[in-house]
Amino acid sequence: MDSLSFRLIYDGNGPLNWSRKPGTFGMQDKAGKLELGVSGPNGTVIFDLTLQVKSGKSDAPVLLGAFAHGPPSGRFLYLAWAEAQGTLAQRIKLPLSGITWDDIRVAFERQEPLIGILVDHQPRVTSTGANIGGSRPISWKPL
Repeated sequence: MDSLSFRLIYDGNGPLNWSRKPGTFGMQDKAGKLELGVSGPNGTVIFDLTLQVKSGKSDAPVLLGAFAHGPPSGRFLYLAWAEAQGTLAQRIKLPLSGITWDDIRVAFERQEPLIGILVDHQPRVTSTGANIGGSRPISWKPL
């Protein structure tokens, strides 16, 4: 099984209702721990992670690892915001299903990560004031 590097660049404001305390925004692993990103240019946050890749039943790539959530045919990452006491303020699913073997081959050949950029400047809330999470479309491509 090969390891594949990923880089997510988050360009956004976070949810409307959130404490904004240090250490409360990150990539959520299967244990619920948040892996913090690093500050990037123009207020972005950069997350670097590694997942393992193998062939699935349909010969499509299947990604495995501490940050890969969901069933093999529908893996995704969680970007999460927590309150200071640990309860989640919001989570966003970032699908990994669009990644092809060609994308993986190019990333391996170039020895570079697959890059995903999430621009999310307009957070929304429900009529009761709850943050709206859900999925955000994202394209993962080699540089």
